[in-house]
Amino acid sequence: MTFRSTQVAAISYPSGKPEHGMPPFPVPHTDYYFDDGNLVILVENTLFRLFRSTFTRHSAVFRDLFSLPGPVGIPVDGLDDDHPLHFSGISAVEFERLLWILYPFNYGSWRAHTLDEWTSILSLATRWDFNDVRALAIRSIQALDGLSPVDKIALAHEYDVTGRWVLAAYTTLCERPEPLSIAEATRLGLETATRVAQVREQLRAGGSRSARMGGYHSLTWNAAIRHGSSGPGSGSAARATVSLKPPRAERLQWGIGRSFLEQRDIPPPVHARAAPQKCSSAKKGATAIPGTARLVAEAFGIDVSR
Repeated sequence: MTFRSTQVAAISYPSGKPEHGMPPFPVPHTDYYFDDGNLVILVENTLFRLFRSTFTRHSAVFRDLFSLPGPVGIPVDGLDDDHPLHFSGISAVEFERLLWILYPFNYGSWRAHTLDEWTSILSLATRWDFNDVRALAIRSIQALDGLSPVDKIALAHEYDVTGRWVLAAYTTLCERPEPLSIAEATRLGLETATRVAQVREQLRAGGSRSARMGGYHSLTWNAAIRHGSSGPGSGSAARATVSLKPPRAERLQWGIGRSFLEQRDIPPPVHARAAPQKCSSAKKGATAIPGTARLVAEAFGIDVSR
């Protein structure tokens, strides 16, 4: 495997001089300084004594790092407290949060609970290719309440997250009545904000066209029948008009997209022909999504199969 120096840019070696404002002597961490550990890491002014195998087993970056030959006649970095492996560019708190996952106090439960804690874990796991830890952090963040659609999209941009969670956030922004605020557009960036505006215009144009064509784009078949039977002109002529099913493309509706995002079964429409049973299992991604969700997925390049 090719060694990627950009991903270990935060790993360096101590110069022997204390950093400004820090005590001259590093302090062992109270929880993560194991007596039988064989890898000493210095983050800020905190010493962590851990196990090299933990890092090489779960991270491709550290497998590459520790496979490099060391200098001849010089103690290996990470050997002991006098020769630690120094991680710069991160805080001791951030590194400790990653260790919460690598060395849990209680199996089956995690000390991380807040968005800030899980984002710290996601950041280091992404930087150092802890793929399993990254997947856990993403799942945990997605399970948190209180995140706005813009929060979700910003996280997705920064850490390359995709799938239904991100698709739902984009769809919410594109379908809501109010446009993006200046603060939201600034967080999303010019390109994303422009695409959101474009999709919103497409949906609005589709809604106007649906209204001119009798409401089939935005109403279910049952709703269309109720609409024809309860409004003005609900006689036989109106019922005859409603009884003619529109083409399949005109029966796509935004409600289908929402059902897909909620991952619930979509009930078959009344009076509609049964969908063919045979379908290709390889049909994934944006082309397999119905309604508005497909339009949003295609506009933002979201792969829901991941």
